[in-house]
Amino acid sequence: MTNAIYRHHVIVRSADAILFVERCKARRAVRSFDRPVSTSRLFELMRASVLGIALIHSALWLSGCASMMDARVEQRITAELPRVVGPAARYEVNVQGARDNGEIADIRRLHVIGTRVEREKSPVLDRIEVTMSDIVFDRKEKRLLSLGTADANVRVLPSDISAFLDARPGLDNVVVALYPPYEITIETQFAVAGFALPRVTSAKIRGRLVVNDGKLAMEVVDLRVAGFPVGTIPTIIVEKLINPLVDLSAPPAAARVTSVQVMQDSVVLTASSALAYP
Repeated sequence: MTNAIYRHHVIVRSADAILFVERCKARRAVRSFDRPVSTSRLFELMRASVLGIALIHSALWLSGCASMMDARVEQRITAELPRVVGPAARYEVNVQGARDNGEIADIRRLHVIGTRVEREKSPVLDRIEVTMSDIVFDRKEKRLLSLGTADANVRVLPSDISAFLDARPGLDNVVVALYPPYEITIETQFAVAGFALPRVTSAKIRGRLVVNDGKLAMEVVDLRVAGFPVGTIPTIIVEKLINPLVDLSAPPAAARVTSVQVMQDSVVLTASSALAYP
């Protein structure tokens, strides 16, 4: 019995000691928390907070300025595109990394999408997508000083090729059909010097689309008039009459066709800048 009472007494004492230690720790924590912060330490904290806010504000301001600069350049380019490239139903312009250094402006990347673009010596271009990089432009003289790369993808519809050829002297009622990957047929009624036919006579021209001297051309494989094949001389005459089908060399936005692919519903071209810059 005595041993049991002794063990109970020791356990109670131990619990009291633990509780006493915990209370001492709590009082020290409260005194530490209530201790006033020194003036120099307070100034350091305030200065760090102000500096952090200033850095965040500066970053946001610079980002906003860059966005505003890009937006202003996009508006200027959009306004100039109808004159430089040609009238269009719509232009979409995206500029990245524009900088204005007074009379000289430079752009890190320019992306343009044009819909139903009209160009000299070409059918209406149903869609063009142009990507240019590292552009340096003289704003005062409105002259391009240097250009890193300039690549374009162009889509042309057969109906637009038909309308383009139909407007040429000597061709009438032109109908164009496409046969992937490279073939095209043209049905028309025509009369040219040295190869005159009654207007009711139909001609069917079959050939391949090729790139010739930076332009899109048709290489005639077979020519039939009223269902009958004709010789070499009429074929040469017809090639001169219909070619080139697409010519993007008109300044100031001159380009050279570099490849062609015939799809079921369109002709897809790639092109690059025709000018060389340092």
